[in-house]
Amino acid sequence: MKTANTLVGTAVVLITVIGPSVCQAVVSDAEFAAMKAKLDLLEQKEDANWLTQERTDQIKAIVREVLADARSRGQFADGATVGYNNGFFIQTPDQNFKLVVGGILQVRYEYAAHYANTKNYGATPPLAQGNAENSSGFDIRRARINFTGNAFSPQLFYRFEGDFYGSSTGGFTVTDAYVGYAFTDQIKLRAGAFKTPFTKSQQEYDVNLELERPEVNLPFDAQRSLGVSVLGDIIKDRLGYEINANDGSKSNTLRYVDSASNVTTITSTSTPAYNVDNRPAFYTRVQYAGAGTISEFYDGGESDLRKDNREFIWLVGAAAGYESQNSSAAAFPQNTATVQGLGSNNSPGFAKAYVLNGDIYRATLDWSAKWQGWSFNTAGYFQQVNANPYSGSATAGLPYNTNKASFFQQAYYAQAGYMIVPRKLEVLGRVSYLLDEGDPNMADYYTLACNYYLYGNNAKILADINYTPKAAYTDNSTLEIANTREIVFRLQLQLKF
Repeated sequence: MKTANTLVGTAVVLITVIGPSVCQAVVSDAEFAAMKAKLDLLEQKEDANWLTQERTDQIKAIVREVLADARSRGQFADGATVGYNNGFFIQTPDQNFKLVVGGILQVRYEYAAHYANTKNYGATPPLAQGNAENSSGFDIRRARINFTGNAFSPQLFYRFEGDFYGSSTGGFTVTDAYVGYAFTDQIKLRAGAFKTPFTKSQQEYDVNLELERPEVNLPFDAQRSLGVSVLGDIIKDRLGYEINANDGSKSNTLRYVDSASNVTTITSTSTPAYNVDNRPAFYTRVQYAGAGTISEFYDGGESDLRKDNREFIWLVGAAAGYESQNSSAAAFPQNTATVQGLGSNNSPGFAKAYVLNGDIYRATLDWSAKWQGWSFNTAGYFQQVNANPYSGSATAGLPYNTNKASFFQQAYYAQAGYMIVPRKLEVLGRVSYLLDEGDPNMADYYTLACNYYLYGNNAKILADINYTPKAAYTDNSTLEIANTREIVFRLQLQLKF
C-alpha cells in the first residue's frame, strides 16, 4: 500500500514540478491533460483504499479488546471456561476435567377420588372410613440436583444425582452414583447405582416424559440398582446395547450397617442388614433406530418437539432380565424383591405386594415413533414368577394359589400424542392393562392429558386425568389405593436447568 502511494506521489511531483515544459516536449497538450487526470483519479482511489484499511485495522483492534474482555470474564485464571449448555459447566482448556451442574423441579396439585367397589374384599376393606374418600393438595414430585462430567480424561465420566423429596419423610435420597470409562464408542464400562437397562419408559429421563410412567410399568420394572454394565453403540446413535449385572431390583439406595455382631446373629428366618445379599440379577437391553437416531427419542423426549418433523422416525427396543432369590438354607434369605399387582386366592381384589423367594424371568418389547407432531409409545411386559423356597422357609407358595409353583404376569400399554400447536400445545391419551395367569382379576387404566411447553421439556405445564375401575396396587407417588375405583387429576409445573 505504501509503495503504491509513493509511486503516485512521485508521478504527480514530476508532472507538476518538473513541469509541463518537459512533458509537453514529449506529448501533446491533450495527452498531457489526460495523463494528469488519470493520475489524479488513481491518487484519490489509493487515498480511499488507505482509509478503508485504516478503518479495518481499527475495527479489528476493537474486536480483539472485546473478545479479550469476554474471555477474562468467562474464564478463571488458569483458563478454565464456564457457561451453560444443558446445565451450568466449568471445564479446563484441555477438556480433561469438566463439571456440569443441573437439576429438576416438579411441583404439582393433585386431586384423587376413591370409591369402594361393590364386591367384598374381606375383613379389611381398602376404605376403612366408608365407601368413598377423596384427597387434594400440593406436592413436590421431584426436586433433584445432579453433577455430571469427566475427570483426568474425557473418557473417564461420572454422574451423581439425588432427590430432596426422595423419601416418605422428605429426606435426601441418592438416585444415581456411578463412574465409567469409554474405551470406544462401542465399549463403555460403568459401575455404581443407576437405572437398570430394562423398560424404555424407565430409561427415559423423568422430565422428558409426556405423562407419569405407565401404571402397569411398576410390577415389572427393576428401576435402579447397584451393579456394573458394559454398554455402547454398535452403530453410532442407531444401534445400542447394555449388559448389566446387579444386586437386584431397586437396590440403588441400600446402605445398611456392616458389623460382625449383625452377621453372627443371622438366623434362617431373619434378614441381614447389609448390601451383599446373595441374590444376583442380570439384565440386557438392545435398541435400534430404524429411522432417525436414538438421541431423538431420549434427548428429545417422548413428544415430537422437532423443528423439522416431516420425517417419520421410529425406535424399537427389547430387553430381558433374570433375578435369583435364595433357594438354599445355607444362604441368607434376602427376600427384598417384590411383585406388585397379584390377585388373592382367585377372589375379587389384589393382594399386597408379594415378597419373593424364588426366581423371576422378565422380558419386554417396545416401539416408539414420531411424525409431523404425532408421537407414539407402546410396550408389552412379561414375567414368570417362580416360588422356589429353601427347606424350612415360611414362603411355601404363591399368594393366590398355594398349589402353584409358578405363574405368568403380563401387561401392555399404548400411548399417543399430537401437537395441536407445533412445539407448544399437545393433547394425548393412554390405555394400560395388567393381567395375571389363572386369575380373574385384571387392572386397566385410562388417561387423558394436555401439555403446554414453555421452553421444550425444560419448562412445561402438564395436566392429566386418570381413571381405573380397579387399582392393582397402592402407590404413594401416583395416589393409587389398591382395590378401589378411582379418578386422579394432576396439574404439574416442571423446570429443568
